[in-house]
Amino acid sequence: MGVNTNTVLRALRALRDEVLLEFRRGRGITVTAGPQQGAVVEQARNLVQFARQQGYPLDELIKVIRAVG
Repeated sequence: MGVNTNTVLRALRALRDEVLLEFRRGRGITVTAGPQQGAVVEQARNLVQFARQQGYPLDELIKVIRAVG
């Protein structure tokens, strides 16, 4: 296909980091979620980043999320 192996591996790692793929030794790669979960994970990352910029530690952010949920 003419695609560099490193490019493919980088893309697979990005999908794993978005919790869309799961790497299993001896079993290969499994799709673990659809695009909706990927969108939620992306928003969660944005929220964590924003909270850190505002000086909130992760445990405080979790308390806030539980309070509104």
